[in-house]
Amino acid sequence: MTDKETIWRKDILGWSLYDFANTIYSMNIVSLYFKRYIVEDLGRPDQWFDIPFAISMAIAAILLPALGAMSDHSTRKKIFLFLFTFSCCIAVGLMALVPPSLFILIVVFFIVANFAYEAGQPFYNALLYSVADGAHARFVSGFGVALGYVGSVLGMILVLPFVSGDLFGWNVPFLDGWGKEGSFLPTAILFMLFAVPLFLWVKEKPAKEQRPSTGFRAAYRDVWNGVRQTKKYPGVLRFLIADYFFEDAATTVILNIGLYCSIVLSLSDNDITAFLIVSTLSAVIGSFVIGKIAQHWSLKRLLGLIIWGWIICLIMFVVTDTMVIIWALGSVIGVLLGGLWTTSRPLLAELVPREELGRFFGLFSLSGRAAAVIGPLIWTSVVLLFNSERPLGRLVIDWLSINSSDYGKLPYKMGILSLVLMMIVGLIIFRKVPHSGRLSDG
Repeated sequence: MTDKETIWRKDILGWSLYDFANTIYSMNIVSLYFKRYIVEDLGRPDQWFDIPFAISMAIAAILLPALGAMSDHSTRKKIFLFLFTFSCCIAVGLMALVPPSLFILIVVFFIVANFAYEAGQPFYNALLYSVADGAHARFVSGFGVALGYVGSVLGMILVLPFVSGDLFGWNVPFLDGWGKEGSFLPTAILFMLFAVPLFLWVKEKPAKEQRPSTGFRAAYRDVWNGVRQTKKYPGVLRFLIADYFFEDAATTVILNIGLYCSIVLSLSDNDITAFLIVSTLSAVIGSFVIGKIAQHWSLKRLLGLIIWGWIICLIMFVVTDTMVIIWALGSVIGVLLGGLWTTSRPLLAELVPREELGRFFGLFSLSGRAAAVIGPLIWTSVVLLFNSERPLGRLVIDWLSINSSDYGKLPYKMGILSLVLMMIVGLIIFRKVPHSGRLSDG
């Protein structure tokens, strides 16, 4: 039976549909609507999103080794995944029911939802090996990623009428549109609905090895040992640090793209959704095309070019107001985002021995979550410092003779430039990472 035939088995389809489901949450709540709801509708500053998001990611990062140990050795992965998924969906649904006067409670529910979303990932990833093994598992994993992109796009389309009352100009019957908070409840329902097949169709395989509860302590000790082990393999620690800066900038772009499109580019809800659909589809294309190129090029050289592309595109985002160029940049950044994720993992894999991959990919994941803590905090600090009412903001406004109608755009453009600086720092560190063993001559 071929790979294409077996991906339609119920258990594989159920596992893959979870990727479809959880990207509905990450796109609609994290990237598109919740921060805009806080800033645009409630008039709160950015830090009311950025700090709670960082808190949820910090808790997830701290607990990641323990959660990883549980996923490796537990025979109840589905139960843990269900509890975290259900908690996320309930918390998002409650966000829709709490009045704005109880804003702190909405923020608490968001912290719970985002932590639960992140906490479920180790259990979901581990369940892959209950539906596939060996090389076939890689194919199934790729199929799940592809469905994740599809979930991002369809999730935006399905939720948009609850926000605006129409779908790209077509008035949807019986829906008047409830604003950005109208996205919360349908997102929660869609996430849970498309997650159900995993819980019904996937049969969990028993863990090969049972360990006592002291495995938690060993899991944290293994993180520290992993950091120490990087000294044995030239360039690994340098790569992890450089990639931290790359992921920091990329994650912060994902978190703020919706708000930036609204405040700086003045796009409508329909236009923002269309812009993100184009960028997401471009990421799919970028993952495929750059994956093909990576088979023939030096991974280090290719990743370096991708980062230079990020730097150029982010600068152009700040300096141009031409909408044709903006839409083109959205497509290019989508390609570069797919390329970043496509090249960074295999580059790390070629810097370390195959038997050490699990440990170093654990560090890689931990680094990514740490980036999701620091990046939003840097962004919110820059936005706060360059507010038109702050001395630094006034200084830049007077120096550049910015019109009063553009005062609100300045903090977000400076936020983008701070991400450019992160990319440059990462690139400087990355320069001394050795070429991987294969194709080093391009």
